[in-house]
Amino acid sequence: MALLGNIIWFLMGGWLLFILYTLAAILFFPVFVPIFRIAKYSLWPFGKGIVSQDELNKYRESQGSPTENSATKKLSGVLNIVWMLTFGWILALTHLTASILNLCLVFLIVTIPNIGGHWKMIRIAFLPFNKVIIPKILAEEIEVEIAKGKLKI
Repeated sequence: MALLGNIIWFLMGGWLLFILYTLAAILFFPVFVPIFRIAKYSLWPFGKGIVSQDELNKYRESQGSPTENSATKKLSGVLNIVWMLTFGWILALTHLTASILNLCLVFLIVTIPNIGGHWKMIRIAFLPFNKVIIPKILAEEIEVEIAKGKLKI
């Protein structure tokens, strides 16, 4: 199902999003890596999940694996605030508008997966730093482990 969603997404503008995000990554080269991560995600968003670096570190701790250094946590927070105030809100609003337009075209049936794709893109377009894009199965497993840890199960 993810493959079909990705194909529809790609044909209906995913390739254009990839090009635009890649151009943005090149223009804003100091933060090339996180923006290019968004570009790759915008090309094939289905079958992938987004977790924060903190959630990934908690999961690694629960599995007994070594965690990554959190020295970049403060820098990521500052970059997220700057990004949110400058470009993040514009990109998130653009994805929201695109999802509403796809909702208006729901009678075409083909636009239905794109609504979910744009909703997934809002989260990472608004605050892209300190986020990790991983396979959806692993993202769900991380969420379950964190919930178990909170409930002490």
